[in-house]
Amino acid sequence: MSASGEGAGESGALAGAVPDELRIGLAQIEHNLNEGRYRPGPWERYIRELKRQPGAARAALARDVSRVSRKLHQRTPRKTISVRAAVAIELGATALGAIVLVLSRGESSAALGLAGALVWIMSLQPIVKISAAAVLGVGYEYAYLLRGEPRFKMRFGDYVAAPRWARVILHLCGTIGSPLGAWAAARMIRAALPGTAELIMAAFWILIAINAVGFVAGLAGIGRMGSIRTAEGSGGAAGLEIREALA
Repeated sequence: MSASGEGAGESGALAGAVPDELRIGLAQIEHNLNEGRYRPGPWERYIRELKRQPGAARAALARDVSRVSRKLHQRTPRKTISVRAAVAIELGATALGAIVLVLSRGESSAALGLAGALVWIMSLQPIVKISAAAVLGVGYEYAYLLRGEPRFKMRFGDYVAAPRWARVILHLCGTIGSPLGAWAAARMIRAALPGTAELIMAAFWILIAINAVGFVAGLAGIGRMGSIRTAEGSGGAAGLEIREALA
């Protein structure tokens, strides 16, 4: 009885922490989505404002924000699979990459060495970021393909409810996996294929540079780099979060 009353009190306190304009604004965005009348702009402004609110308000709206974010994301038809299945695929790819790299050493095959490195570059990025997200309390909803690359749809309410430092760390962790894959692959085959290892290390530095450029662009408030939104890259998203914190 007492525990139930305390739970209801906490729920009420969270609900009371949300300004009416935030609830109304989110409801209006969802209504426009349901009616097929939503146009880009209001969601980004809403999330910027929500991030300025105390943690209790962000936590109280987390479930609703995730629901509206999912509706926004699903306006573009995508084939999706469960997070569990996608993570299993990424782990399987990492194991396959290791086998290919071992074979490349035995066969002295540059092609196999490059293939194994590419698999690690692609598979370790989501594995590292999702592992960091789990530690930081941010979940994912499903996985899909974007420009041929596997992506994971974040449970956006969890993300917004997390403190700023956690959001920055999460995105910075997203910059680690691909360079780590290149570095580890190069180290693994260096003795047998030194030339191939040098090529892979060149890819390592290119990946570092891409993340650094995105990070600087985010800090500078640059919303797009060509056809790609800065926030789509982990480095860019980390830079944008820091910029918002300093604004």
